Amino acid sequence: MQRLTHTFNRSFHRFWFILLSSIAIGGTITVSMYPVTVQAQQQKSQGLSIQADTQEANSKTEIVTARGNVQLSYPSRKVKARANLAQYYIKQKRIVLTGNVLIVQDGNTLEGESVIYLIEEGKFIANPKVKQQVRSNYILSEQGGKGLTILSNTQEANTKTEVAIARGNVRLIYPDRKLQARANTAQYNIKDKQIVLSGNVLVVQDGSSLQGDTITYLIEEGRFVARQKPGIPVQSIYIIPDKTSSSN
Repeated sequence: MQRLTHTFNRSFHRFWFILLSSIAIGGTITVSMYPVTVQAQQQKSQGLSIQADTQEANSKTEIVTARGNVQLSYPSRKVKARANLAQYYIKQKRIVLTGNVLIVQDGNTLEGESVIYLIEEGKFIANPKVKQQVRSNYILSEQGGKGLTILSNTQEANTKTEVAIARGNVRLIYPDRKLQARANTAQYNIKDKQIVLSGNVLVVQDGSSLQGDTITYLIEEGRFVARQKPGIPVQSIYIIPDKTSSSN
């Protein structure tokens, strides 16, 4: 079956919807050929491309809905995504992805049950399935390493400010540095390579531990800066090899 492609420029969104409304009763057109691709072209091959099993475009609400095996590509932002369902709100410049969502940008990944992409802000807002967590993975400098994984109840990632924020039951896993941490909130400043953990923070590295209300991790330096609430001491425990016991 021949592939069906709709290409339209942002400046001609309204014209495109008027054309569709003249074809479809009630201002809605449903396309169900496989695969179906819609492209919002800003520059040649640099626009937003959506491919799915079926797609609907409503000229009244200015919403495009894609269902089944959704593949999203946005080359100018180096963004790719997959989901079960996608709704593109053209007027608000917002995309809502639902169902087994995976976002990939520059090798970094973000996974959740639903992800809202605010196009102009360059921000992703991710939420998990019930009783599960959002998962993100960031590629760091170690060659062939596993990168930095962050699990939490909700996460936001802003591609313009290069700041990711994780909230609620945060767990941080960094296998290349034998590092694990937990906190209420984590803020990862990607450009500065700095992570700020806040609220009941516990950091464990190679058996040694560090506790505080706020712990800043300077990734490139491998340095931790811990602070506690007034009147409460910062606590650390270090594993010291016992040469005597090891020789026995």
